[in-house]
Amino acid sequence: MNGQFRRQASAVLRILFARLRFLSVFLIVGFIVGYWDDIKNHYDKWTRPPLAPDALAEAAKSDVEYYCAMDTNIRRSEPGNCPICSMPLVKRKKGQQMQLPDDVLARVQLSPQRISLAGIQTTAVEPRHLVRQIHAVGILDYNETKVAQLSARVPGRADTLYLQYAGQAVKQGDPTYSLYSPEVYTAQREYLTARKRVNDLTPDAPPDARGDATAVYNASLQKLVLWGISREQLNSVDKEYDQTGKIPTHLVVTSPIPGIVIRKDLFEGGYVQVGDKPYTIADLGTLWLKAKIYEQDVPLVRIGQPVDVTVEAFPNEVFKGAVTFRAFQIDPQTRTLDARIEVKNADLRLIPGMFADAAIRVPIVAADAPATMPSTQPAGTPALSPIDKAKAFQAALAPYLEAQTLLSQDKAVNVSTLLHETVAKLQPIATDADIQQACKRLTDSVHQTVGQDLAALRKTFKDVSSAVIEIGKSTGLPASNPVVEVFHCPMAKANWLQKSGATANPFYGSSMLECGGAIEKLPRIEPNAAPTTRPAPAAGKVLAIPRSAVIDTGRHKIVYVESSPGVYDMRAAKLGALAGDYYPVAAGLEEGERVVTVGAFLIDAENRLNPTQTADAPPAPNPPAHQH
Repeated sequence: MNGQFRRQASAVLRILFARLRFLSVFLIVGFIVGYWDDIKNHYDKWTRPPLAPDALAEAAKSDVEYYCAMDTNIRRSEPGNCPICSMPLVKRKKGQQMQLPDDVLARVQLSPQRISLAGIQTTAVEPRHLVRQIHAVGILDYNETKVAQLSARVPGRADTLYLQYAGQAVKQGDPTYSLYSPEVYTAQREYLTARKRVNDLTPDAPPDARGDATAVYNASLQKLVLWGISREQLNSVDKEYDQTGKIPTHLVVTSPIPGIVIRKDLFEGGYVQVGDKPYTIADLGTLWLKAKIYEQDVPLVRIGQPVDVTVEAFPNEVFKGAVTFRAFQIDPQTRTLDARIEVKNADLRLIPGMFADAAIRVPIVAADAPATMPSTQPAGTPALSPIDKAKAFQAALAPYLEAQTLLSQDKAVNVSTLLHETVAKLQPIATDADIQQACKRLTDSVHQTVGQDLAALRKTFKDVSSAVIEIGKSTGLPASNPVVEVFHCPMAKANWLQKSGATANPFYGSSMLECGGAIEKLPRIEPNAAPTTRPAPAAGKVLAIPRSAVIDTGRHKIVYVESSPGVYDMRAAKLGALAGDYYPVAAGLEEGERVVTVGAFLIDAENRLNPTQTADAPPAPNPPAHQH
């Protein structure tokens, strides 16, 4: 039994050792096969002979290559020029990243087949006429400068009402109500008595008598003027007294502006006290559109810019207007700026309270060009703004005032020359429709001032002054100009212009220098007054690229420029605000360069395949190249 057991154990051991030898051989063979490259490399290292110095130099030389900066597929082992673009090849070590220009963030190269499949198209960077349109909404309201409240200056009884209800139309100078006031009656009697006393003065009257009569007349005249009696009403009072010898018992209060009665607080036979407002009249010929300008559009909105206004009531019509005011602070709640647009409403179809949409067309000009303000003098007939017309009249008024001073000093020398100079300086605005007739009368009158006869000059000066006053009341004077007033002479029954101060009568001179007084002032024009005719300026061209060429990452505006056939450079361009379908170029692109307009996002996708540089990354001086 023991012998049999030993034989069986010996057989098992032989089988086990045989299998272990087979497994060992299998493991050794697997190890050699798995690590054959390492074993071979170590063997080559141990058995490789040492290199000679010239062999090392040759090996170093093989690490250098020459490539074309425009077409990275062109590589040479020797220096020279590119066979395609003829540019000198650039030296670099093999595997070194390509050096790109400072303004190029990345470079993508596509084969002609891929360009065709992607449908990539380019457009040249070129100058264009660009206009940006800004939209704003608002509500139409009364023009506050065209609303008149007829405030009572003297107490009395309204015996007759000429305006019976709110909504009634009225013209400038039309009667509104007739007022009986003992105070006015007494003042008119004092004025007419003083006027008669002045007119009855003889040429040899003592100077003291002349002075006293003139002083009383001037005081009584000023009292009526301060109560609001117009020059026309004074003329009417003078005429009635001269013809009938009667003093008017009632004062007819007239409307200072044309318009619509929007409020009536008076009934016939009612009494008015000083400060009462019997009527409120609004001129609807122009309205104010109180619009909201978004914050990003605020720098583009300027005083005087033309505006196209539309309302829902007349959807197919455009009403013309202009920006006349900008607020000084952004509304913190809406992040908008209040702006006022003056809208023409000659046919009175627009009604206060209507919602309106304003379209402001802003021409885009070059960075070094003047601000985008509308031109006040386009080609052809000049269309001057109110302040321009006021300045032109200011220049023409200076020689007129010199002539008035000379006549008040009984001097005739140079008067005719000064009046001709007035006509010459009015030529820039002589064709304006509002003053054209007055300018013609002035010219005709001045042409009669030939010679140096003092009496003849004073006679002609009446007609000259009448025309100049009419022009001045229409154009006004700049607000910075000293106050100029209309003076009335009761003896000459004529008016003249003079700076505020002591009366200097040009019709009588030293004989009655202080005869007469101021009855009204010429209007004053603010510098920001909107032009009456506002043609859009012909803006210069600016470099522009289509909207489709721009990839807006939020931080940068990226464009791809075709630097050579099939090679596209990524650049971060500086662009202005979008104007229609084009961006104005501020920097980063040159005229004539071609930008990708179709397929830019496909090229950008190719660029993003490189994890070390994407379009969202900040610009780097030498980003890596991409070759496809």
